[in-house]
Amino acid sequence: MCCFQVYISHASKLNSRMNGPFPKPAFLGPLGPLGTLSLAVILFLCGCASQEKKDPTDAAGQIKMGETYSVGTWKILQNDETAAEWYRKAALQGDHEGEYRLGLCYERGLGVPKNEALAAKWFSKAAQGGNANAQYELGDCYRLAKGVGTDIPKAYFWCNLAAASGNEDASEARDALARRLTEEEIRQAQRQSQEFWNKSKG
Repeated sequence: MCCFQVYISHASKLNSRMNGPFPKPAFLGPLGPLGTLSLAVILFLCGCASQEKKDPTDAAGQIKMGETYSVGTWKILQNDETAAEWYRKAALQGDHEGEYRLGLCYERGLGVPKNEALAAKWFSKAAQGGNANAQYELGDCYRLAKGVGTDIPKAYFWCNLAAASGNEDASEARDALARRLTEEEIRQAQRQSQEFWNKSKG
């Protein structure tokens, strides 16, 4: 339901209140249906004007704007292109969640042309920064050759890191990948994962 419809749906209540026993400006007089509609429009326009805000410049605010446009609200139309632009603004500030969200946009073709190479690029930036969801997505890129070449040890490495942060999908993927590796390859990937984890937490 759009915001204008919300005002119209409350028109009868508004009319009864304005014509009831409550004090009101004398110049209004009794409000009929047309008067109620006019007042609803005025209140709607005033409400929109009073809620205008400056565009956020911080990454957290930009991601919030991206989320808003990604799903839409009762007064903001859903728009994948605008959502992607907000995620890009956050990503260009080095925000790892913004990088991850922009990677998803490229992976799925949401608001931008689908491009698996760019998706892998942004997942990599976010994964290097410790974003567990991006680590899982990057592992999946190496597993399925999405934007990068197939590399099962790297896929295991990234999924192992994401699993350590509690990503259940990554845990399942890591266990499946283990069946395609030798014991030495698994030990090496685990050592590399531990080194990465220690460095990121240090």
